[in-house]
Amino acid sequence: MRGLYIHIPFCKKVCSYCDFPKIVAKNEKEQNEYIAALIKEIDDNKNELKNIKTVYIGGGTPNALSLNLLEKLFIKINKHLKNSIENTIELNPELVTVELCDLLNKYHFNRVSLGVQTIKNDSIELLNRRHKKEDVINAINMLKHSNINNINIDLMFGIPKTNLVDVKNDIDFVISLDITHISYYSLILEDKTIFKHLYKNKELELLDDDLIADMYDYINDKLEQNGFKHYEISNYAKNGYQSIHNKLYWNTNEYVGVGCGAAGYIKPYRYSNHRVLSRYLKYREEERTFIDINDEKQEFMMLGLRLCDGVSITEYKKRFNSYVFDDFNLDKLINKNLIEIENDYIKIKKDKLFIANIVFQEFVGE
Repeated sequence: MRGLYIHIPFCKKVCSYCDFPKIVAKNEKEQNEYIAALIKEIDDNKNELKNIKTVYIGGGTPNALSLNLLEKLFIKINKHLKNSIENTIELNPELVTVELCDLLNKYHFNRVSLGVQTIKNDSIELLNRRHKKEDVINAINMLKHSNINNINIDLMFGIPKTNLVDVKNDIDFVISLDITHISYYSLILEDKTIFKHLYKNKELELLDDDLIADMYDYINDKLEQNGFKHYEISNYAKNGYQSIHNKLYWNTNEYVGVGCGAAGYIKPYRYSNHRVLSRYLKYREEERTFIDINDEKQEFMMLGLRLCDGVSITEYKKRFNSYVFDDFNLDKLINKNLIEIENDYIKIKKDKLFIANIVFQEFVGE
Protein backbone atom coordinates (compact mmCIF):
# COMPACT_ATOMS: atom_id res chain seq x y z
CA MET A 1 0.00 0.00 0.00
CA ARG A 2 1.33 3.43 -0.98
CA GLY A 3 0.26 6.99 -0.28
CA LEU A 4 0.32 10.09 -2.46
CA TYR A 5 1.25 13.44 -0.92
CA ILE A 6 0.72 16.68 -2.88
CA HIS A 7 2.07 19.99 -1.60
CA ILE A 8 0.41 23.34 -2.28
CA PRO A 9 2.80 26.08 -1.12
CA PHE A 10 0.52 29.12 -1.50
CA CYS A 11 -0.75 31.07 1.53
CA LYS A 12 -2.66 34.29 2.08
CA LYS A 13 -0.26 35.20 4.91
CA VAL A 14 2.87 33.62 6.37
CA CYS A 15 2.32 32.27 9.89
CA SER A 16 4.86 33.35 12.50
CA TYR A 17 5.89 29.78 13.42
CA CYS A 18 5.80 28.05 10.03
CA ASP A 19 8.87 26.69 8.24
CA PHE A 20 7.02 24.62 5.63
CA PRO A 21 7.64 25.50 1.98
CA LYS A 22 5.26 28.39 1.30
CA ILE A 23 4.86 31.65 -0.58
CA VAL A 24 2.26 34.38 -0.41
CA ALA A 25 0.20 33.99 -3.57
CA LYS A 26 0.79 36.94 -5.90
CA ASN A 27 -1.38 36.15 -8.90
CA GLU A 28 -3.30 33.36 -10.58
CA LYS A 29 -0.71 33.13 -13.39
CA GLU A 30 1.85 31.90 -10.87
CA GLN A 31 -0.64 29.41 -9.46
CA ASN A 32 -1.57 28.17 -12.95
CA GLU A 33 2.09 27.59 -13.70
CA TYR A 34 2.45 25.63 -10.47
CA ILE A 35 -0.55 23.38 -11.11
CA ALA A 36 0.79 22.65 -14.60
CA ALA A 37 4.13 21.65 -13.07
CA LEU A 38 2.34 19.45 -10.49
CA ILE A 39 0.39 17.68 -13.21
CA LYS A 40 3.59 17.06 -15.18
CA GLU A 41 5.28 15.63 -12.08
CA ILE A 42 2.29 13.34 -11.50
CA ASP A 43 2.54 12.16 -15.13
CA ASP A 44 6.28 11.57 -14.76
CA ASN A 45 5.62 9.42 -11.67
CA LYS A 46 2.87 7.31 -13.22
CA ASN A 47 4.88 4.10 -12.82
CA GLU A 48 5.21 4.75 -9.09
CA LEU A 49 1.56 5.70 -8.65
CA LYS A 50 0.23 2.18 -8.33
CA ASN A 51 -1.76 0.75 -5.44
CA ILE A 52 -2.32 4.26 -4.02
CA LYS A 53 -4.61 3.88 -1.01
CA THR A 54 -4.30 7.31 0.61
CA VAL A 55 -4.12 10.80 -0.88
CA TYR A 56 -3.12 13.81 1.21
CA ILE A 57 -3.06 17.40 -0.08
CA GLY A 58 -1.20 19.68 2.31
CA GLY A 59 0.38 23.08 2.45
CA GLY A 60 0.73 25.93 2.66
CA THR A 61 -2.95 26.49 2.25
CA PRO A 62 -4.55 24.32 -0.45
CA ASN A 63 -7.77 26.34 -0.34
CA ALA A 64 -5.85 29.51 -1.12
CA LEU A 65 -6.18 28.24 -4.70
CA SER A 66 -9.25 29.03 -6.77
CA LEU A 67 -11.91 26.35 -7.16
CA ASN A 68 -11.05 26.09 -10.86
CA LEU A 69 -7.41 25.29 -10.16
CA LEU A 70 -8.29 22.85 -7.41
CA GLU A 71 -10.68 21.04 -9.71
CA LYS A 72 -8.03 20.90 -12.42
CA LEU A 73 -5.78 19.06 -9.97
CA PHE A 74 -8.62 16.84 -8.70
CA ILE A 75 -9.49 15.76 -12.23
CA LYS A 76 -5.89 14.72 -12.78
CA ILE A 77 -5.79 12.50 -9.68
CA ASN A 78 -9.43 11.43 -9.76
CA LYS A 79 -8.71 7.75 -10.40
CA HIS A 80 -6.61 7.67 -7.23
CA LEU A 81 -9.23 9.56 -5.25
CA LYS A 82 -11.90 7.08 -6.34
CA ASN A 83 -9.82 4.05 -5.36
CA SER A 84 -8.28 5.33 -2.12
CA ILE A 85 -9.34 4.42 1.39
CA GLU A 86 -8.67 7.90 2.75
CA ASN A 87 -8.45 11.26 0.93
CA THR A 88 -7.43 14.24 3.07
CA ILE A 89 -7.01 17.93 2.31
CA GLU A 90 -5.76 20.66 4.65
CA LEU A 91 -7.92 23.79 4.79
CA ASN A 92 -7.89 27.14 6.55
CA PRO A 93 -11.33 27.57 8.15
CA GLU A 94 -11.84 31.21 7.10
CA LEU A 95 -11.51 30.21 3.42
CA VAL A 96 -14.02 27.33 3.52
CA THR A 97 -17.13 27.87 1.38
CA VAL A 98 -20.18 25.78 0.49
CA GLU A 99 -18.88 25.55 -3.08
CA LEU A 100 -15.53 24.20 -1.89
CA CYS A 101 -17.18 21.59 0.33
CA ASP A 102 -19.38 20.43 -2.54
CA LEU A 103 -16.32 20.17 -4.79
CA LEU A 104 -14.50 18.05 -2.21
CA ASN A 105 -17.49 15.76 -1.90
CA LYS A 106 -17.71 15.45 -5.69
CA TYR A 107 -14.10 14.24 -5.87
CA HIS A 108 -14.31 11.71 -3.05
CA PHE A 109 -12.54 13.60 -0.26
CA ASN A 110 -13.61 11.94 2.97
CA ARG A 111 -11.29 13.66 5.45
CA VAL A 112 -10.43 17.32 6.10
CA SER A 113 -7.78 18.79 8.38
CA LEU A 114 -8.54 22.33 9.58
CA GLY A 115 -5.66 24.55 10.67
CA VAL A 116 -6.94 26.24 13.82
CA GLN A 117 -4.03 26.27 16.35
CA THR A 118 -6.05 28.26 18.94
CA ILE A 119 -9.21 30.30 19.42
CA LYS A 120 -7.60 32.87 21.70
CA ASN A 121 -7.74 36.13 19.74
CA ASP A 122 -4.42 37.51 21.03
CA SER A 123 -2.67 34.25 20.13
CA ILE A 124 -4.28 34.11 16.69
CA GLU A 125 -2.89 37.56 16.01
CA LEU A 126 0.55 36.60 17.37
CA LEU A 127 0.61 33.52 15.13
CA ASN A 128 -0.32 35.78 12.18
CA ARG A 129 -3.39 33.73 11.32
CA ARG A 130 -6.69 35.06 10.03
CA HIS A 131 -9.57 32.98 11.37
CA LYS A 132 -12.11 33.69 14.08
CA LYS A 133 -13.87 31.20 16.33
CA GLU A 134 -17.03 31.56 14.23
CA ASP A 135 -15.09 30.63 11.06
CA VAL A 136 -14.22 27.25 12.59
CA ILE A 137 -17.84 26.55 13.55
CA ASN A 138 -19.11 27.59 10.12
CA ALA A 139 -16.47 25.53 8.28
CA ILE A 140 -17.37 22.38 10.20
CA ASN A 141 -21.08 22.90 9.60
CA MET A 142 -20.49 23.33 5.85
CA LEU A 143 -18.28 20.24 5.67
CA LYS A 144 -20.79 18.08 7.52
CA HIS A 145 -23.59 19.39 5.29
CA SER A 146 -21.53 18.06 2.33
CA ASN A 147 -21.22 14.65 4.06
CA ILE A 148 -17.60 15.14 5.09
CA ASN A 149 -17.68 14.05 8.72
CA ASN A 150 -14.11 12.84 9.31
CA ILE A 151 -12.59 16.13 10.46
CA ASN A 152 -9.25 16.79 12.11
CA ILE A 153 -8.35 20.03 13.84
CA ASP A 154 -4.74 21.12 14.25
CA LEU A 155 -4.07 22.79 17.60
CA MET A 156 -0.92 24.21 19.17
CA PHE A 157 0.21 24.58 22.76
CA GLY A 158 3.19 26.35 24.24
CA ILE A 159 2.29 29.58 22.43
CA PRO A 160 3.96 32.60 24.06
CA LYS A 161 1.77 34.53 26.53
CA THR A 162 -0.58 31.59 27.14
CA ASN A 163 -1.36 29.50 30.22
CA LEU A 164 -3.25 26.37 31.22
CA VAL A 165 -6.57 28.20 31.18
CA ASP A 166 -6.03 29.06 27.50
CA VAL A 167 -5.34 25.40 26.71
CA LYS A 168 -8.47 24.40 28.62
CA ASN A 169 -10.55 26.88 26.62
CA ASP A 170 -9.18 25.59 23.31
CA ILE A 171 -9.87 21.96 24.25
CA ASP A 172 -13.39 22.66 25.56
CA PHE A 173 -14.21 24.45 22.32
CA VAL A 174 -12.86 21.72 20.07
CA ILE A 175 -14.54 18.93 22.02
CA SER A 176 -17.86 20.74 21.57
CA LEU A 177 -17.51 20.53 17.77
CA ASP A 178 -18.08 16.74 17.56
CA ILE A 179 -15.05 15.98 15.38
CA THR A 180 -13.13 12.74 14.95
CA HIS A 181 -9.44 13.65 15.24
CA ILE A 182 -7.17 16.21 16.91
CA SER A 183 -3.51 16.91 16.15
CA TYR A 184 -2.04 18.87 19.06
CA TYR A 185 1.52 20.12 18.54
CA SER A 186 3.92 21.88 20.85
CA LEU A 187 5.32 25.10 19.44
CA ILE A 188 8.81 24.50 18.05
CA LEU A 189 11.07 27.45 17.32
CA GLU A 190 12.13 26.67 13.77
CA ASP A 191 14.89 28.44 11.83
CA LYS A 192 13.89 31.02 9.22
CA THR A 193 10.58 31.84 10.90
CA ILE A 194 9.19 35.11 12.21
CA PHE A 195 9.18 33.71 15.76
CA LYS A 196 12.87 32.74 15.54
CA HIS A 197 13.72 36.28 14.38
CA LEU A 198 11.72 37.82 17.22
CA TYR A 199 13.30 35.47 19.76
CA LYS A 200 16.84 36.22 18.60
CA ASN A 201 16.10 39.94 18.94
CA LYS A 202 14.65 39.41 22.42
CA GLU A 203 11.20 40.52 21.28
CA LEU A 204 9.58 37.18 22.11
CA GLU A 205 9.67 35.27 25.38
CA LEU A 206 9.04 31.52 25.34
CA LEU A 207 7.08 29.64 27.98
CA ASP A 208 8.80 27.76 30.78
CA ASP A 209 9.46 24.08 29.99
CA ASP A 210 7.62 22.92 33.12
CA LEU A 211 4.49 24.82 32.07
CA ILE A 212 4.65 23.30 28.58
CA ALA A 213 4.97 19.81 30.13
CA ASP A 214 1.95 20.53 32.36
CA MET A 215 0.00 21.57 29.26
CA TYR A 216 0.90 18.31 27.52
CA ASP A 217 -0.22 16.23 30.51
CA TYR A 218 -3.49 18.15 30.73
CA ILE A 219 -4.15 17.71 27.00
CA ASN A 220 -3.55 13.94 27.18
CA ASP A 221 -5.83 13.46 30.18
CA LYS A 222 -8.63 15.71 28.98
CA LEU A 223 -8.81 14.30 25.45
CA GLU A 224 -8.72 10.69 26.60
CA GLN A 225 -11.52 11.47 29.09
CA ASN A 226 -13.57 12.68 26.12
CA GLY A 227 -13.17 9.66 23.86
CA PHE A 228 -10.00 10.55 21.96
CA LYS A 229 -7.39 7.77 21.99
CA HIS A 230 -3.84 9.07 22.22
CA TYR A 231 -2.22 7.01 19.45
CA GLU A 232 0.84 9.07 18.42
CA ILE A 233 2.91 11.64 20.29
CA SER A 234 0.84 14.54 18.94
CA ASN A 235 -2.29 12.82 17.63
CA TYR A 236 -5.62 11.76 19.13
CA ALA A 237 -8.52 10.00 17.43
CA LYS A 238 -11.94 8.66 18.17
CA ASN A 239 -12.34 4.92 17.60
CA GLY A 240 -11.78 4.03 13.94
CA TYR A 241 -10.48 7.46 12.90
CA GLN A 242 -6.69 7.26 13.19
CA SER A 243 -5.01 8.90 10.19
CA ILE A 244 -4.28 6.12 7.69
CA HIS A 245 -2.01 8.34 5.60
CA ASN A 246 0.13 9.55 8.48
CA LYS A 247 0.49 6.00 9.77
CA LEU A 248 2.15 5.18 6.44
CA TYR A 249 4.93 7.56 7.48
CA TRP A 250 5.22 6.21 11.01
CA ASN A 251 5.25 2.61 9.76
CA THR A 252 7.91 3.50 7.13
CA ASN A 253 5.70 2.47 4.23
CA GLU A 254 6.16 3.94 0.77
CA TYR A 255 4.64 7.17 -0.49
CA VAL A 256 5.03 9.41 -3.51
CA GLY A 257 5.51 13.10 -2.79
CA VAL A 258 4.91 15.71 -5.49
CA GLY A 259 5.17 19.49 -5.41
CA CYS A 260 7.47 22.21 -4.15
CA GLY A 261 9.24 21.00 -0.99
CA ALA A 262 7.48 17.62 -1.02
CA ALA A 263 9.31 14.48 0.07
CA GLY A 264 8.77 10.87 -0.92
CA TYR A 265 9.95 7.37 -0.09
CA ILE A 266 10.11 4.66 -2.73
CA LYS A 267 12.47 1.95 -1.53
CA PRO A 268 15.41 2.12 -1.45
CA TYR A 269 15.38 5.92 -1.86
CA ARG A 270 14.08 8.91 0.03
CA TYR A 271 13.90 12.07 -2.04
CA SER A 272 12.90 15.69 -1.63
CA ASN A 273 11.99 18.45 -4.06
CA HIS A 274 13.32 22.00 -4.03
CA ARG A 275 11.63 24.22 -1.44
CA VAL A 276 12.01 27.42 -3.47
CA LEU A 277 9.28 27.65 -6.12
CA SER A 278 11.50 28.95 -8.91
CA ARG A 279 13.99 26.10 -8.37
CA TYR A 280 11.21 23.52 -8.15
CA LEU A 281 9.79 24.73 -11.46
CA LYS A 282 13.22 24.58 -13.10
CA TYR A 283 14.87 21.52 -11.51
CA ARG A 284 12.16 19.80 -9.42
CA GLU A 285 14.14 17.27 -7.34
CA GLU A 286 16.79 18.53 -4.94
CA GLU A 287 18.05 15.45 -3.12
CA ARG A 288 17.87 11.66 -3.31
CA THR A 289 19.26 9.48 -0.54
CA PHE A 290 19.88 5.73 -0.65
CA ILE A 291 18.41 4.02 2.42
CA ASP A 292 20.38 0.89 3.27
CA ILE A 293 19.16 -1.85 5.59
CA ASN A 294 20.69 -0.24 8.68
CA ASP A 295 19.11 3.13 7.85
CA GLU A 296 15.77 1.41 7.36
CA LYS A 297 16.00 -0.34 10.73
CA GLN A 298 16.80 2.94 12.49
CA GLU A 299 13.89 4.71 10.77
CA PHE A 300 11.55 1.85 11.59
CA MET A 301 12.40 2.18 15.27
CA MET A 302 12.42 5.99 15.51
CA LEU A 303 9.20 6.51 13.56
CA GLY A 304 7.46 3.47 15.03
CA LEU A 305 8.18 4.61 18.57
CA ARG A 306 6.23 7.79 17.84
CA LEU A 307 3.15 5.56 18.03
CA CYS A 308 1.83 5.04 21.54
CA ASP A 309 1.40 1.30 20.86
CA GLY A 310 5.06 1.20 19.87
CA VAL A 311 6.99 -1.16 17.59
CA SER A 312 5.95 -4.77 17.07
CA ILE A 313 8.81 -7.20 17.75
CA THR A 314 7.17 -9.71 15.42
CA GLU A 315 6.76 -7.17 12.62
CA TYR A 316 10.41 -6.15 12.98
CA LYS A 317 11.50 -9.79 12.61
CA LYS A 318 9.20 -10.26 9.62
CA ARG A 319 10.44 -7.15 7.85
CA PHE A 320 14.17 -7.45 8.49
CA ASN A 321 14.66 -11.16 9.23
CA SER A 322 16.58 -10.22 12.37
CA TYR A 323 15.86 -9.77 16.07
CA VAL A 324 15.49 -6.19 17.31
CA PHE A 325 17.36 -6.93 20.54
CA ASP A 326 20.36 -8.14 18.50
CA ASP A 327 20.32 -5.05 16.28
CA PHE A 328 19.90 -2.45 19.03
CA ASN A 329 21.05 -2.19 22.62
CA LEU A 330 17.77 -1.37 24.33
CA ASP A 331 18.96 -2.07 27.88
CA LYS A 332 20.08 1.53 28.38
CA LEU A 333 16.61 2.88 27.55
CA ILE A 334 14.92 0.22 29.67
CA ASN A 335 17.19 0.91 32.64
CA LYS A 336 16.51 4.64 32.36
CA ASN A 337 12.79 3.80 32.54
CA LEU A 338 12.19 5.44 29.13
CA ILE A 339 10.83 2.44 27.24
CA GLU A 340 9.02 -0.74 28.22
CA ILE A 341 8.17 -4.11 26.68
CA GLU A 342 4.49 -4.99 26.72
CA ASN A 343 3.48 -8.27 25.08
CA ASP A 344 4.84 -8.01 21.51
CA TYR A 345 5.52 -4.28 21.60
CA ILE A 346 8.43 -2.01 22.49
CA LYS A 347 7.09 1.41 23.40
CA ILE A 348 7.97 4.66 25.06
CA LYS A 349 6.48 4.86 28.55
CA LYS A 350 3.40 7.04 28.57
CA ASP A 351 4.83 9.57 31.01
CA LYS A 352 7.99 9.90 28.88
CA LEU A 353 6.33 10.68 25.51
CA PHE A 354 6.90 14.39 25.99
CA ILE A 355 10.67 13.79 26.04
CA ALA A 356 10.62 11.19 23.26
CA ASN A 357 13.50 12.88 21.43
CA ILE A 358 15.85 11.51 24.09
CA VAL A 359 14.79 8.02 23.02
CA PHE A 360 15.07 8.74 19.29
CA GLN A 361 18.64 9.96 19.70
CA GLU A 362 19.68 6.49 20.82
CA PHE A 363 18.93 5.11 17.36
CA VAL A 364 20.97 7.65 15.41
CA GLY A 365 24.25 6.16 14.28
CA GLU A 366 23.56 2.70 15.72
